[in-house]
Amino acid sequence: MAEYISVGERMKLVNPFTRGKREVLTFISNVDTAFEVINPENSDVLYKSVLTRISGEPRVAITRRNLENLDDL
Repeated sequence: MAEYISVGERMKLVNPFTRGKREVLTFISNVDTAFEVINPENSDVLYKSVLTRISGEPRVAITRRNLENLDDL
């Protein structure tokens, strides 16, 4: 049986994303890793939690596009 960590524990490792190109690759890598180590049943909760880590112009762009999941994002 696979071992997973909680969404809360994983979110401690996903830093907020507020800027642009310099941070985006690191942020995406951290989020990808988060999705790999949580129970897939919690992916919706993790996606919503990840959205709370995005602010500024990137958050506005995401909100306007009504992205529903990580693949859309």
